[in-house]
Amino acid sequence: MWAGGEGRIGTCVLMWSVLLKNYTTTLKSNETLQWCWHSVLPLECTSHFVRIRSMVDDERFPESRIWSSWSPPVVSKGQESSGEFHIFPNDIMYAEEDSSVTFCCISRTDNDKIEFFYEDRYMQGIKLSSRTTMFEVKNVAFVRRQGSNAYCKLDSSIDGVVLYVGGVLEEPKDFSCQTRDLETLNCTWHPGRDTLLPEHLPNNYSLFEWFSQKKVNCVHRNWCAWQLAPDMQDTYNFTLMAENKLRKRRTSTFFNVNQQVQPKFVGEISIENVDATEATLRWQIIPNQKNLTFLCQIEVYDNEKGIEYNTSNSEFTLSGLQPYTAHSVRVRCCIASHFWKWSEWNSKNFTTKEDTPSGALNIWRIVEPVSGGYNVKIFWKPLPTFQANGKILNYSIAMETLGKVPKVDIFFSDSDSNSTEKIIDEQPYQISVAAINSAGSSIPSVIVVSGNTEKSIQNIKEDRVNGTRDGIYLSWKPDSEETESYVVDWCNYPWDAICDFQWQKFGSNITSAIIRSAAFQSGVRYNFKIYGLSTKHEPYLLAKKTGYTQELALDCKPEVTVDNLASTSLTLNWKDNCTDEPQYGFFKGYHIYKKPEVEEPCDSETEKQVFSDNIVVCMYTVSDTKQKTFNVKKLQPNSTYSFEVKAFTGGGDSLAGIIKVTTGTHENTNLMMTIILPMALFSLLLIIGLNLKIQWVKEKCFPDIPDPYKSSVLSLMKFKGNIHQAILNTSDCIPDAIEVVNKPEISKTQGLRTILVGNEITTPAYLYLLPVGKDALDSQACICFENFTYCQAASDSGSCSQNQMIPTDQMMSVESSEHLLKVDKDYIRPFGNTPAGEEVSLNYVSQLAPTMSGDKGNSSPNLPEPAHCSEYKMQMVIPAGLALSFPPEGDRPISVASLDQLEKPC
Repeated sequence: MWAGGEGRIGTCVLMWSVLLKNYTTTLKSNETLQWCWHSVLPLECTSHFVRIRSMVDDERFPESRIWSSWSPPVVSKGQESSGEFHIFPNDIMYAEEDSSVTFCCISRTDNDKIEFFYEDRYMQGIKLSSRTTMFEVKNVAFVRRQGSNAYCKLDSSIDGVVLYVGGVLEEPKDFSCQTRDLETLNCTWHPGRDTLLPEHLPNNYSLFEWFSQKKVNCVHRNWCAWQLAPDMQDTYNFTLMAENKLRKRRTSTFFNVNQQVQPKFVGEISIENVDATEATLRWQIIPNQKNLTFLCQIEVYDNEKGIEYNTSNSEFTLSGLQPYTAHSVRVRCCIASHFWKWSEWNSKNFTTKEDTPSGALNIWRIVEPVSGGYNVKIFWKPLPTFQANGKILNYSIAMETLGKVPKVDIFFSDSDSNSTEKIIDEQPYQISVAAINSAGSSIPSVIVVSGNTEKSIQNIKEDRVNGTRDGIYLSWKPDSEETESYVVDWCNYPWDAICDFQWQKFGSNITSAIIRSAAFQSGVRYNFKIYGLSTKHEPYLLAKKTGYTQELALDCKPEVTVDNLASTSLTLNWKDNCTDEPQYGFFKGYHIYKKPEVEEPCDSETEKQVFSDNIVVCMYTVSDTKQKTFNVKKLQPNSTYSFEVKAFTGGGDSLAGIIKVTTGTHENTNLMMTIILPMALFSLLLIIGLNLKIQWVKEKCFPDIPDPYKSSVLSLMKFKGNIHQAILNTSDCIPDAIEVVNKPEISKTQGLRTILVGNEITTPAYLYLLPVGKDALDSQACICFENFTYCQAASDSGSCSQNQMIPTDQMMSVESSEHLLKVDKDYIRPFGNTPAGEEVSLNYVSQLAPTMSGDKGNSSPNLPEPAHCSEYKMQMVIPAGLALSFPPEGDRPISVASLDQLEKPC
């Protein structure tokens, strides 16, 4: 097939190939063949030429498989030479979404300027001839149900057309057919998305059955009915066709009608013969042909609890139902031989009749002592519906004494009550409670009340327990084998006079539980008592517990004051009402928070805490709830602190009592100032006083050195030379004779000291200064020398000690050789006892020379005390070669006196 247009070059016609297609068919005698082709370009836009050729395609005749010659072309004449302005196609057009649509515009004369617009959007075209221009709109979209506008414009002339764009017609899904009564077939399907075409261009559906060659046009777009004949066939083959202006779709199904039956009920199910525990159900269902077998499912609900039954009959008896209970029952059926679908549920409600209450009441008691007996409060919990078995009319209470003479007291309580109370005497009672309805009475519940049980309560300590959001955990020790069960009781509202008394029973093998209640609140203390219940129905107390589901902070605020404020410590005092009721948690003590203005580390007595605002504080913990004072130590002097005192529980801290203090300066500084200032003042006054009395002090403490030339002793001595010589030497005096006792050896040490003792002497040696002559034993015969460096009073005294014994180890050394003065030899000769040939000299030993350390204090009480001489120190002259005598051990004095001890101040 070709399309072409005339040119103006002579009589030449330009043509191009549009389609080349093979069509295969089987020829029949005298049959006319048809072939339909839809051109993309409207046929009016340009001339189209069609020609055909054939070939016999048969393997039996291979020589015939040769193409024949082309037939002469058949022309479909276009409108390009009509001389009129047109757009083609010029009728209403239909297109599916995302498809392409081709238009053409024909002008009146050659080379006219034509413009094309689609929904006011200008589009470029392709020139087919001097008068024909082709325009293609690709991927058209749905704009509106009224269609889209396409038009050509030539100068002021406009020619247009409406294009309806719709969705693609989808193939029907889930196509199936079934019957409810074996008289009518109902076929259903899912049509797919809406094509959005205008209402006058709907999608059409039809059913075609191939065996009967019948066709039914469907009114609805998703279902269709098909009537079955009385002598109906069993097998059907349906084709469902869907079509519109743009497309056709089809789908098929093949089935046996007897296998696609969904039963349905005729009317409601009926319930008959209802009593306390049984009821009979009946129903009717179609189709009711004898060759069909049904399976029916029954569900019975009692308080949302379902029980399922199956039956093939049209009636069923329910048994084991709960008395005086509302029941809901529903039934559905299906074909048992070939399951296709369940029928719809058919439901109905009914209530069974009353029966005698089953089970026993859950009872408990509170016993309170009164004058002459006890007030007994009996509590019971209403029976649940499945045990009440009817409407409870009242409760029967029987109280029987267990003494020697049994006595029974029976009374009743209203149905809406759950407690009663009675005053009894001190003897034990057996109390039984039963529930009564119109059908009878329940089994009595029994409990024994005794005053001894309540007396034991005072001897049991109450323990604290911790709760959680789920409840409060309790545990207890198991009791003897005679324990039948355990009971825990408490008040839901312990602060309320009503109390809302509650209890819970547990088996004998349970020793712990979490007590839960919707009435539990945070910050409320609940007190629990745990009882054991013996096999004789007598309770006895096992434990007492108290606790919170969740502790809260106390609603109190301490008032804080400060005492004993010092530089490094202080005392906090506070008052509060934190121990008053109600308490929202277990009061555990106080937290004291120390916040210094200048950050400092926490000591070992505190715990570091970081608040939510990143403030670091030091926390003290006071565990004694009765303590209202606290000493804070290790503070920094001259520093500012803020203290907060809070009562705390397991739920946190209470409101804070806050006080801000500043410590003083250091106490040591004050103490030093207290001591130093008076001392400085005293020293100043002393200096001033001494300056005023300096002469008196000098005379008393530092007397003037006496003038040796003015000493009166000089008048008693004979001098060889000038009496006014500067230093008085021993050679200037005529001394008395001195007898020297034999001295084995005198050694000298090197250095500053001269030792007057032999090297080998280990025991004290004594030097005897003996008088010479007839009056040797006279007390005045000893030689006494004055130290002329002292005062002048020597002349007033001339006495000295007799026979003084001086230990040599006390006279061993002097400070320096300056204390030893050489004596002229002229004064040695009068000593007649001096060995011949031995050169002897006298050494002057000053009594100012220090003695050996350690010798002071070694005084003998047997030594004679020297007579008083003068206020001057006495001096003695000892020859250099003085012999020392060592008396026998027995003749030696018991103790030794040093020179310093033998001296008496003048």
